[in-house]
Amino acid sequence: MPKKQPKEHKIKISSAKGRPMISWVGKKPLDYVKGYPTQLLEVFDPLETDLKHDIPRYKGLEKNWQNLLFHGDNKDVLATLLEQGFRGKIDLIYIDPPFMSGTDYVRKVELRGLKETRTAIDDAGLLQQTMYFDMWRNDTYLQFMYERLILLKELLAETGSIYVHLDYHVGHQVKLLMDEVFGPENFRNEITWRRQVPRGMKAHAKFLPFSAEYILLYSKGRDAIWNQPVKIKKLTIKEAEEKYMKDNKGFFRTSDPGTYSFEGLLKLYQEGRLYIPKGGAIKIDKKNKIIKSTKGSIAIKYYRKQKGNYILEERPVDNIWDDIPGMGVVSSEWRGFQTQKPEALLERIVKASSNPNDLVLDCFIGSGTTAIVAQRFDRRWIGCDINKGAIQMTSKELQKIILDQIKKKRAKHPSFVTYKVNNYDLQLLRTEAIELAVRHIGIQRTKTDSFFDGKLGKNLVKIIDFNHPFTLLDFQLIQDELKKRPDEDRNITVVCLGKELAIDPAIEKWNKKHPVNKIEVIELKTDKKYGNFLIHKPDEAKVKIRRKGNKVVIEILDFISPTIIERLNIDNTLFKVKIPDFRCTIDCVLIDTDYGGKTFHIVYSDVPEKKNDLIESKYELEIPKKKITLALKIIDMLGEELIITKEI
Repeated sequence: MPKKQPKEHKIKISSAKGRPMISWVGKKPLDYVKGYPTQLLEVFDPLETDLKHDIPRYKGLEKNWQNLLFHGDNKDVLATLLEQGFRGKIDLIYIDPPFMSGTDYVRKVELRGLKETRTAIDDAGLLQQTMYFDMWRNDTYLQFMYERLILLKELLAETGSIYVHLDYHVGHQVKLLMDEVFGPENFRNEITWRRQVPRGMKAHAKFLPFSAEYILLYSKGRDAIWNQPVKIKKLTIKEAEEKYMKDNKGFFRTSDPGTYSFEGLLKLYQEGRLYIPKGGAIKIDKKNKIIKSTKGSIAIKYYRKQKGNYILEERPVDNIWDDIPGMGVVSSEWRGFQTQKPEALLERIVKASSNPNDLVLDCFIGSGTTAIVAQRFDRRWIGCDINKGAIQMTSKELQKIILDQIKKKRAKHPSFVTYKVNNYDLQLLRTEAIELAVRHIGIQRTKTDSFFDGKLGKNLVKIIDFNHPFTLLDFQLIQDELKKRPDEDRNITVVCLGKELAIDPAIEKWNKKHPVNKIEVIELKTDKKYGNFLIHKPDEAKVKIRRKGNKVVIEILDFISPTIIERLNIDNTLFKVKIPDFRCTIDCVLIDTDYGGKTFHIVYSDVPEKKNDLIESKYELEIPKKKITLALKIIDMLGEELIITKEI
C-alpha cells in the first residue's frame, strides 16, 4: 500500500532579485504556495526496472531516476515540486507560454488510414481540437506569468538557465518581469528566431510580415552552464582550396596574434601553428620574450576539420537564429499541434545550457518537443501541461523514442511516470466544451473584446467557466463591466453549465430596473435547444480476451467513438460520414498485464509509427500462470480513454 500523502501546506518563496520594473492591477508577489497531493496514473518501464515512486520526491529519485510527466495546472505542479525537494535542482528550463495573441490554439487531428479514402469523404477526416484559448486581459496575463516565473526561479539551480519563448505581443513586458524576478544582471541575451513564414502569408502582410519570435535567456547566477553552439558548413575540397591556405596538416585560415602572451605564442610555435610569410623565418628572443618573423608579421593558423571529402567550417552561433526552419518547413515532425516548435530549436538550447544527465524542465510541454529532445540527448526531464491531450501526445511520442533507444542499446533513462496533480478532469474539458458550445449555439467569437466572448444575434455573450456554476460574483463582474460602458445598449446573453439558485431573482430584479442591457441565461444543463451537445456518450469497444497457456490473446473486434462521429457530422448536414475501418479512430492501445486498479503499468504499447498506420488490434503477450487482472486502454484520436479490465 502506498504511503498516505500529506495534506497541502504552505511553502515559503524567496523575494524577487530585482526592483519592481512594471506594475498592473492586482499585482501580488508570491510569499507562499501550497503543495498538492499527486496521483500516480501511468508507468512506462519497458525494461522492468520496477522503480516505484508513488510520490515524486527528489530524494528518492536522485539515484533511481524516472522521468516525470505531470497533468495539472503548472502553478500547482511547480509548488508540488518545491514541496518534494526540487528547489535548486533544475539545470535548464525552457517554456513556450501563451503569447496573449487573442488566438484559439487548436490541434489538427486526422483519422488514421484515411489517406487513400480522403477523396471519398472529402475533408471529413480532419478534426480540430481546441487545446487552449490565448485570450487574456493584460493584468491577468502579467500576474499569471509573474507567479510562474517566481516559482521557476526557486526551482532553478545556481548554475541553471531559463529560456522564455515569446513573440511581439508581450515579449517587452515579460522581459521587465524577468528583470524583476531574476535580476537585470542575470540577463544573458535575447535570441531572435526567424521561423520562416510561408511565402503565401507574406504576400498578404501589411506593415511587413512577422517572421520572427524571441527567446529571452536569463541565468540564476554568474556561473551558468554554457556550451557554445556552432554552425557547421560543409565545403568541397575545391571550394576549400579557393578559400583557405593549406600545408601538410590541412586547410587553415590565419588571424593576428592579438593579446597572446610570449608563452602562448611559444606553445603555438611548438605545435606548428605559427604562420610566417613566404621567405621569412621565425626569430625567438627568450630573454626579451619576443617572437617575430624576419619577413612580414607572424599569424596564428586555425585549421579546419576534414570529414571524408568535405572540409567543415565551424562558426559560433550568435543571437540571430535564421538557420532553423519552423514547422511550416519541417513537416516530418508535425504532430498537428499549432504551437509546436521544431526539435532542432530545442536541440540547440538543450546542448548549449545543459550537459548529459542534467535535469530539464518544461511546464508548458504542449506537443512534447522539450522532453523528446531531452530524452534523445540523455538528459533527465520533467514535463507538465494542464491539457490532457498534450500529456497523451507527449507520452505517446516518448514511448516510441524510448523503445527505439532500447533497441539500439543506448537508453540512458528508459522509463517515465505520469502523475495527476490537484484533480483536473473537469478543467481539461474546458476549452473543448466552450468551443463546442460556441459552434453549437452559433456564437460569433469576438477576439478584440477583453471581457465578452462574442455575439449571438444582437446580444453580447459572456461564457461562464464550465468548471463552476453561474454565481452572484460572476453576475457582479458583468454589472461592473457594464458600468464601464455607459453607451452600451445591447442586451447580454450568459452561457453557463449551471447556475446558483440566487441568480434567477437577481437577474429578474436587474431586468426590471434596466430597459437596456437586459440579461438572459442559456443554462446548458437544462436548455432543450442547446443543451443536447453536452450529453456525453463514452467510447465503446467489443473486445475478446482469453488465456492460451502462459499467454493472453487480446482481440479488438470493434470500436466506436460517439464523440468523433458527432464531431465529423457537426458540419456535414447533407450526408453522414462513414468510417471504413474502426481502427481509423484509435490513436494507440496500451496494455497492463497486472492491473491493480489505480496505476496503469504500460507493459505493451501499440503506437503506430506513421500517421497513416493503423493499430494491430490483435495481441499475444506472455503472462504468469496465476490469476491476473488484465487492463486494456484504448485512446481515441481525440484523446478519450476507454479502459477494459478482465480477470483471467
